Amino acid sequence: MSFRRYARGISCVSRLLVGAALASACSSGNDAPTPGATAGTGAGGASGGTNAVAGGSAGVSPVGGSAGAAVSTGGSSVAGTSGTGASGASGAATGGTANGGAATGGTATGGGGSSTGGSTAGGGSGGQGGATSCAGNAISLSANGTGTDSDAAAARIVIDMMTDLPLGNSNRTIEFWADIKPTDWVGESNELYAYGANTNAAAFGLDFGTFSVKNMPTNHATLNPVTGGGFNDDSTNDLGITSATRQWVHIAMVWDGTAIKTYVNGALKITSPGMNGTTMLATAASPITFGYSPANKNCFNGSFDELRIWKAARTDAEISSNYNKNVAPDDPNLVGYWKFDEAPGATMAADSVTTAGHTPHPGVLTSAMPAGLPTFVTPMMPAPIHCR
Repeated sequence: MSFRRYARGISCVSRLLVGAALASACSSGNDAPTPGATAGTGAGGASGGTNAVAGGSAGVSPVGGSAGAAVSTGGSSVAGTSGTGASGASGAATGGTANGGAATGGTATGGGGSSTGGSTAGGGSGGQGGATSCAGNAISLSANGTGTDSDAAAARIVIDMMTDLPLGNSNRTIEFWADIKPTDWVGESNELYAYGANTNAAAFGLDFGTFSVKNMPTNHATLNPVTGGGFNDDSTNDLGITSATRQWVHIAMVWDGTAIKTYVNGALKITSPGMNGTTMLATAASPITFGYSPANKNCFNGSFDELRIWKAARTDAEISSNYNKNVAPDDPNLVGYWKFDEAPGATMAADSVTTAGHTPHPGVLTSAMPAGLPTFVTPMMPAPIHCR
């Protein structure tokens, strides 16, 4: 097979602790929350004084629960801290200040209670499993054509990793997030990444599959791992996603010395063993290019984020547990790490690896026309990358 394209204005406080168990309460907009039933552990609200805090713990909830609130009269109150992944608590004060509790490790998203005669800071809601977004910016190749549109801009990211790039038959993992539109899922017209050479087994890259998902004629969310030799796999495997929706997709491509393994959103979806007697890779040296195929000039129109290259075959467990998190920049097997968090107008993407002795490999933003350069953007829909 030829080396083609490489590819809450509403906050609900349930089971508030104010001494004994009372009824639960919700607040909408600026309505003051009413202390309600008990939840989790901890004592009731404190009365009197400034910065009065409930005795013991102010309604600290178990995992998945809702925290109780500390309530003060004539002073300031501090709401209880919510459980991991739970909704933040909302405090209420009379003549004082109410501070809503934040979800442990979560991202607060508005909401909350109000106070009488005082000021309010509403409680937030818990993040996904207590995670906080670390997506930052991304790099967009929007000057390229999507589907079969013209790729005259040839926007791409070129990285010369020199001897740090896994070559020959060495183990490797290349992973990234890509913002993919329904029109991008077209085989032979778009490219995710490529390096090596277009001869025999000297290439290594990834493009979109030509065929629809097996038994799903309207779903073209398929991928084609490419090696320029006996490991090509124009798969019709179900990737667990649909081509009908624009979405961020995490893709990892691994060579472990036996097979090419392609993961989507942390799960193994394609395993490509050697064919026709092929048992080894022979990847040639070259820069690695993202969003463009030097061989056939086909391009990708979407965005990239959190690109990592490893000189090791990452395991199923390592990929599934880290695909949606940032990683330690000093991991000894990490040979390239681009977060694409630069400000708009920058012409280089910094390599974030901090391992002692590592030579940084910046990504160079390139195109066939000045107006077509890739750009750093703040996506309206950021990649779901969480802080470690």
